[in-house]
Amino acid sequence: MGSQSRPLADHSPDIWRDKFTSIPRDIELWEAYSKERDVLKNEVRSMLVSAGGEWTDKLVLIDTVERLGVGYHFSECIEDMLADMHSAHEKLESYENYDLFTTSLYFRIFRQHGYSVASEIFNKYKEADGKLSEAITNDPAGLLSLYEAAHLRIHGEAVLDDALAFSTSRLKSMAKSLDSGSLARQVRRALEQPLHKGIQRIEAKHFISFYEESTYKNDVLLKFAKLDYNLAQMLYKQELSQVKRWWTALDFDSKFPQIRSRIVEAYFWAVGTSFEPLDALARIMFTKMLCTLSVADDLYDAYGTIEELNTYTKAIERLDIESIDGLSDQCKLCYTTLLNVLSEYEEDLVKQGSYYDVYYLKKTFQANMYAYHKEAIWCNKNYVPPLKEYLINGSASSGLCMLGVAMITGMGHVDTTRACNWATSKPKAVFATEKMGRVINDIVGYEEEHSRPHVATSIDCYMKEYGVSKEEAVVKLYELIEDTWKDMNEECLEPTAVGRQFINVYLESMRVCHVVYDKDSDGYTHPEENLKHEIDFIIMDPIPI
Repeated sequence: MGSQSRPLADHSPDIWRDKFTSIPRDIELWEAYSKERDVLKNEVRSMLVSAGGEWTDKLVLIDTVERLGVGYHFSECIEDMLADMHSAHEKLESYENYDLFTTSLYFRIFRQHGYSVASEIFNKYKEADGKLSEAITNDPAGLLSLYEAAHLRIHGEAVLDDALAFSTSRLKSMAKSLDSGSLARQVRRALEQPLHKGIQRIEAKHFISFYEESTYKNDVLLKFAKLDYNLAQMLYKQELSQVKRWWTALDFDSKFPQIRSRIVEAYFWAVGTSFEPLDALARIMFTKMLCTLSVADDLYDAYGTIEELNTYTKAIERLDIESIDGLSDQCKLCYTTLLNVLSEYEEDLVKQGSYYDVYYLKKTFQANMYAYHKEAIWCNKNYVPPLKEYLINGSASSGLCMLGVAMITGMGHVDTTRACNWATSKPKAVFATEKMGRVINDIVGYEEEHSRPHVATSIDCYMKEYGVSKEEAVVKLYELIEDTWKDMNEECLEPTAVGRQFINVYLESMRVCHVVYDKDSDGYTHPEENLKHEIDFIIMDPIPI
């Protein structure tokens, strides 16, 4: 590359244009929905508080509330119920009286809430040869429950590794013969997008439709979930309209025409990371930071010469307006946008009553720029590093640590500073998220990125280091991705280093990556291929009531 910039990527323009710039808000409908939702909320709370009977019934109620997307309203109540159940269960001698469905549901619900339930409870479904019994295939609901539970495996749990492979294979065969009822639809959806790897808002909307068809549905709970979903969606539309106007005012599309103009896709990512209404500020700033990061990524990827990027990186080290001198026009635009976004965030935090600055956000953004700079140098020198060296830098360049800090900073918790310090120390949960995001992005974007001069990816590094084909490298890298899920599952078990709400930011980011980088497509760069449907699904299309 020397003093020459590389050929620009052929990014498609913003597919949404002015669709979200101005979205009228129906105040009358909002107030009507809110009033009815609040009445039903009290009824659902009473259901949970008074829940009695068999443990299976309690677990199913908790699972239903959470899968309908309304569990966040009753988090304390649910935690109390689970604590009581877990305490009582520890006194039982065995799990022998549980059927496959209940055993798997028990395991999944408690693992999701941080309890270290032993995977040995599934040993009773093994034959003498150590393999899972084919008899369990006669229980479709139980097999689906096992499949969902197995996704919460951690390292060293061979019984769950076997259970996942077994249930996946049998469900795929079973899906062809099941009727068109609710269970059949759930099986097909689970195979298409495993629950543990799906975006909450998407999976909640799917489950609402499944639940509506169920003969066991509770009409109060169903109506409450529909109202709550639509109210949140109304809020998302207003937030998206706000950030769309912000982006339009910057006029990047005309000043910097070949960058990825992805404000809508960035906001979708924010909703996937934290969907609760109270996190509005966090979503807005997450979106702005992701768009700013995308511009910087494209700048390092193609626009700047090495000399220009050296100057830009030095300016990033200082992050003040005086450092703008000597920057190219493109660098100046990106740099001033970043300074303004950080300044706005600090002002908004003060208005919210959060008296802390954006020090950690600056620190993580700087780390991203250093990683981009190293990649530009590697590309210039045609350097293909060992996989471990690549992953250390590539994880930082994924941007996921920084985006998590952007979200955490705006969530308004009293221990935000401690959580940001935890995230920037790169604990296993954060590194797993970054590594997974980088590798899956490399896999789906490989062909396009190699159509022009580009830094070596994890695939290239693996091929060179181990002397294998691209196809073999991809298989091994998908195994690495599954290992990152095991890392994350371990980090979610109690006791955790920080509050689970902070770890969940990174867990949800991993789920978003599975949706955005799906079906061999980079949905962020090319939303028209797959992601457009998902965005319309959770932001534009309300649930009929």
